Amino acid sequence: MRAASLAGILPVLIVGMAICSAPAVSRPTLPFGVRVPRARAGAPVIKRERRAYYWRTAAIGLCCTAVAVAIAGHGSWWLTRIILVPEMAAGFCCFRIAQRKIAAVKNKDEWFAGLRQTVVTDTSWRTDPPRFPLRWLVPALAVIAATIAVGALRYPGLPAHIVTTSGHRVSKSAVSALLVAFQLYVTAQWTGIMLIIYRSRPDIEAADPAASTLRYRRFLAAFARALLIMAALVDTTLLLIALGIWQVYRPSGAVQALAILPVAAGLVLLATVAARSGQGGSRLNGNVRGLALATGTDRDDDRLWKAGLFYVNRDDPAIMVAARFGAGWTLNFGNRVAWLIIAGIVATPACLAVIGAAAGM
Repeated sequence: MRAASLAGILPVLIVGMAICSAPAVSRPTLPFGVRVPRARAGAPVIKRERRAYYWRTAAIGLCCTAVAVAIAGHGSWWLTRIILVPEMAAGFCCFRIAQRKIAAVKNKDEWFAGLRQTVVTDTSWRTDPPRFPLRWLVPALAVIAATIAVGALRYPGLPAHIVTTSGHRVSKSAVSALLVAFQLYVTAQWTGIMLIIYRSRPDIEAADPAASTLRYRRFLAAFARALLIMAALVDTTLLLIALGIWQVYRPSGAVQALAILPVAAGLVLLATVAARSGQGGSRLNGNVRGLALATGTDRDDDRLWKAGLFYVNRDDPAIMVAARFGAGWTLNFGNRVAWLIIAGIVATPACLAVIGAAAGM
């Protein structure tokens, strides 16, 4: 299988697996983005909707992957990419069905009636903030440096125009500059996002503040390391593509697909960390013994989450907060800085793509 075909199929498969497995790593008190008391985490409606969601999304993922395999190599490169749109839309519909049914039962039975809703903060986050694992950024920077070095050595011996993996003839200067630019973009973007997350407030459970704080610190450190390793692996994939374009070696047939392996390994690593840790480290051991659970429960803040996924709170200065579904974080869409970040994330690759298209890539 050619690298181009595999690169088209792999995202469809990965997105399908991520959509299907998201409830498994979410907090027990946040089923499908609905805040519920700890005592209601095992309610029959939650179990029923989780089971139905798994069956629906598994069927959607398998069907979309089968279609991607069937059309791979039979048409333009965008045919497999466009499958991602209906796949994600169908996954969102499955999520909304489960979310609405759980929320309806929660509101009807008044699950939070008589409970003391509290908000917990950790003052040590200011006095003893977690340290960003800066040394884990070294592998990504080393791969970028290696790409620049190889490109500089090969550049004089290359013809004025070289053939890319898509078969287009492009000037050697455009190829060299854009490949390194994409490496810098990936590394800078992911590092910047993690730095923002490190300055954001921790995700603490009101019923178990001490243990959940410790678990969140461990989760934050593990996820940051995994994401920086992922950046290095993405840069490695771009380096392998560059080596083929720069005629350092001539990949053919199935060998072309080897360039995708580093990215696949990085995704497996992120999935493993998410599966072992759970959302906010909920699956990790807090190692806090002798402390009984607090009498309070987390605040019922569903009104601040649109469709159970999008956090919109203009009164909250936070730029990023813990996500309600799956493992990770999401932007506060009520904060103007968040929209500037979105604009930067979208504009940079768009500009690079326009430059690449103008160069014939």
